[in-house]
Amino acid sequence: MLLMKVVYLLLFLLLLKWLPSYAGAMPIIKEPKSSCVVINQVYFTPLRLFPLVTSKHVSEWKSALEGLCASDETLLVYADYLNQQLAEVGYITSYIHYPQQNLLFGVLYVDLIAGKLQGIEFQDGVDTGWSLANAFPLQRGDVVHLHQLNQGLANLRNTQLVPYQIQIISDNERDNMNQLIIQRTAVRAFKGRLLFESKQSQEQPNQVISQVVMLANPLLLNDFFFFSLDSDIGQGTSKKFKSASLLYSIPYHYWLLSFYAGYQESTAYKNIQLFDQIALKNDLRNRLLLMQAEYVLHRSLNSTTSASVGAQVQTLDVFLNNYRLKTQQRFSSYGLFGLSHKRDFLQGSVAVSIIYKQSLDWFGSTRKQTTGLDRARIYQFSADYQRQFTFMNQPMYHSHEVELQLSHAKLDPLLEVNTITGRFGIRGFTGSLPIENAGENTLKIKNEWGWLLPWQEHKFYSGLDFASTSSERARFWQKNKLLGGEVGIQGQYKRMGYKVFFELPLWYSSTIKADPILLGAKLSIDY
Repeated sequence: MLLMKVVYLLLFLLLLKWLPSYAGAMPIIKEPKSSCVVINQVYFTPLRLFPLVTSKHVSEWKSALEGLCASDETLLVYADYLNQQLAEVGYITSYIHYPQQNLLFGVLYVDLIAGKLQGIEFQDGVDTGWSLANAFPLQRGDVVHLHQLNQGLANLRNTQLVPYQIQIISDNERDNMNQLIIQRTAVRAFKGRLLFESKQSQEQPNQVISQVVMLANPLLLNDFFFFSLDSDIGQGTSKKFKSASLLYSIPYHYWLLSFYAGYQESTAYKNIQLFDQIALKNDLRNRLLLMQAEYVLHRSLNSTTSASVGAQVQTLDVFLNNYRLKTQQRFSSYGLFGLSHKRDFLQGSVAVSIIYKQSLDWFGSTRKQTTGLDRARIYQFSADYQRQFTFMNQPMYHSHEVELQLSHAKLDPLLEVNTITGRFGIRGFTGSLPIENAGENTLKIKNEWGWLLPWQEHKFYSGLDFASTSSERARFWQKNKLLGGEVGIQGQYKRMGYKVFFELPLWYSSTIKADPILLGAKLSIDY
């Protein structure tokens, strides 16, 4: 009997030692700070409302607490951690909540309270029809995600001239419904620019005047309209240049639809040796029509990846002394497919794109009849890097661009060749130089360094460009190499802008005739 009493006494003492810790797990919020409960499992509900929360996220969130002895303070810190993790995933209006529970067997249940959309409206109260519905890929009742907000904000900013900001008003008493308030300074906007440029060139007009017109949100669909008109001025008739271009873009959720049309007319007099040397007027008239649709594949806080598909139609007419040369007339069509990625980082950005351009026998293409060339298959690669930095306590910047074009077949020299000189070429070579055996494969590298002057919107800059071209794809970077530079200063004072610069060819083949040092100036007026 004595032995049995001793056994019962030991069991009673062990029971007293175990009961306090188990009983303390029931009202964990009211327990002293020193008490804790070992968490064996953590369950999150409902995860189906959060598709971007992956199994990897859930595993990391669980491992942060499972196996630890959690007190009130521990659970509060864990709640802050989970709210921060939800925000990093993108659910900035959602939060976590601990339901009433006793933590039986060390099991913790966590409710994810989804922040849903109540509505979207402009702060000024002006209803612009489909503007907000087209911009934001969200509907009433959807869980609000940061990527969707960034996409909608990017669509609104497609207008370019009107700044936008988003304010979120949350109502936790109504199932965490959120109202998006869009702040803007105007419904529509207009901007124009008159530009005068003077630059010496043997093949291009010395003076050109340009007119640029931009309309923001003309149809109240977050659309953007751009129009430019260029024309030479002066008394000389040996070099003429006229061009016009039009761009219209409209976004819809993750899509951006663009329409571009361009026209260019250039005139030059070429000496032809017949019985006597005579100068004949040679006119080239180019037309281009491009329709493109771009879709955002992925958008994060600081990067965007998109794919594009489009169709392009291009024509060329050649006139000799005002007579059209039917045998030289071109009409070509192309299909375009592209991928692009852009990433923003501290004080800079980088953008990369790849475009595949395929010649097509659509819309009455005359490629076979006119040139007899095979279908053009062109690969275009481009990369752009920009960054600001500080040197000796002075704000500086540098930018670098790389453009590479490769072709499987011989290209039309009047329509498809990517020239490395002239208006869209490298600095230091203003004219379209006659480069032998060139055009199919090209490489252009543009570099610029600048000093941001203490006066607002003024800078001193210098540029160094390199280019090469050849019909031999295996060694195109070794043929017809050009190196040019530019130094200048530019700035803006109120509505007046200026730029003074000089360009010079630094290195080129002896068979190429290039202009010497070129001095140029630009003056612009905004209105």
